[in-house]
Amino acid sequence: MMVARQRLRVGRTYAGRIVTIYVEDTHFRVTCEGAEISLHARKDQHPVTRWKAKIHAPKL
Repeated sequence: MMVARQRLRVGRTYAGRIVTIYVEDTHFRVTCEGAEISLHARKDQHPVTRWKAKIHAPKL
């Protein structure tokens, strides 16, 4: 997934699940169902300007 021009990887274990991303001053915190699954350092301080998410359904 991409946040503020930075790619965040969380792993295939969480494919198809809804995750929450907390944007903090120095890092991004990714949680799923209340458990923290990854922590990514922010490379740049680009602002988060869009708050939309797309759920990609598998093609049948």
